[in-house]
Amino acid sequence: MMKRHDVTITDISKQMGLSVYTVSRALNGLTGVSEKTRAAVLETARTMGHIPNVNARDLRTGTHRFVTLLTAGMSNSYYLDLIDGIESVLQDKKESLFIADMAVNGRYSRENETNLLRQVVENRPGGIISTLGLSEDSRSQLKNWNIPIVFVDSTPGYSDDEEVEDGFSYVATDNVDAAAKLGRHLGVHHFKRWLLAIYPDTWNSRFARENGLLAAADECEAEIRVLECGNNREEACAAIHRFLDRDNFEPDVIIAGNNPILLGVMSALSERGIDVPQDLALVAFDDFAWSDLLSPKITLVAEDSRLIGAKAANYLLEQMEGREEVNKSADGTTTMPKPIHDMIETSLKIRESCGCICQ
Repeated sequence: MMKRHDVTITDISKQMGLSVYTVSRALNGLTGVSEKTRAAVLETARTMGHIPNVNARDLRTGTHRFVTLLTAGMSNSYYLDLIDGIESVLQDKKESLFIADMAVNGRYSRENETNLLRQVVENRPGGIISTLGLSEDSRSQLKNWNIPIVFVDSTPGYSDDEEVEDGFSYVATDNVDAAAKLGRHLGVHHFKRWLLAIYPDTWNSRFARENGLLAAADECEAEIRVLECGNNREEACAAIHRFLDRDNFEPDVIIAGNNPILLGVMSALSERGIDVPQDLALVAFDDFAWSDLLSPKITLVAEDSRLIGAKAANYLLEQMEGREEVNKSADGTTTMPKPIHDMIETSLKIRESCGCICQ
C-alpha cells in the first residue's frame, strides 16, 4: 500500500488517465487546463494525499512561499516583539516565517554565518530578514540568487564604517539619538564615571550606541570606560566581575548595551552585594516585557521592535512582489522597489535604577 506522503504527480496522472503535464499545470494553477479538469485533479490529489513539493515549484516559477528571519542570539528578548511585528504582517498575507539563529546564545562566528546562509539559500526562501549585518561574500551570494533581503536594527555591512551601496533596505533604531537621550539623563544626575558594558562589534548597532555615549560623556565632562562583553548573561557577568576586581576605575553608573548584558550585570552586582541605585546606578538599552516587574525598576531606552518588525516585513513583501513582476514580465523591464533606509526613534523610560523617584 502506498504511503500518503509518497503520492506523486505521476501517481495522480495514472489514477486519472491524464498526462503528467496536465496534472502539473492543474496543481500549479497554470493556464491550458479547463476549470472542470483542474477541480477534478485537485480533488483527486486531496483524496490521494498528495503533498506538493513547494521548494521544487518555487525554483521553477520564482514565486515565494516563506520568509526566513536570521536572528543573532534568541536569548535577547528584543526578538520576541520583533517576531510579533513580522508575523502580524505575514499572517495577513498567508506567508510563513522560519527562524534561523546565526549566533546561538550570543556566540557568533563567520563560519556559522556562511554555513547557515548556505542552508537557507538552498531552501530558496521568498525573502530574508536579517538582524545582523552580513559579510560582503554573503551579501553577494544573496544578490546572485536574487533573494530579497531587509536588515533590521543593523546596516548591511559588518561595521558602521563599512560603506555598503548594494541597494539593500534596512529598518533600524536611531541609536545615535537613543544614546544622546540616555547620556543627557545621566548628566542630570551628575554621574562622572560611566561604564558601558557592550556587545562585540559583530552587531554593528554597537558603533552608534558607543559613539553616542562617548559624545554624551564628553558633553557632561564625565569619564567613560567601554567594556566589551560576550553577548549573553554568563559572559557579561564574568566580564563585570573581572573589571571590578582588576580595574581601579570605580563607576557610579553602569550602562548595559542590551538586555542579555543587563542580566549579566545584574547577576554580578547581586553576587557582590552591590545595591542599585544606592551604591551604583544602572541603566540599559532595549526594553523587555517584564522590565516593570524588577526591583528596582530599570531606567532604559525603549525600542519599538514590534514596529521595526512590521515595517521590515512590509518592505520585504514589496521587494518579493517586485521580483515576481520581473519574473512574469516578458522583457524583465519591471522596476524593482528602491531600497529603503528607515530609522525609528526611541523613548527613554525613566525609572528607579538611575536614582530617580518614580510613583
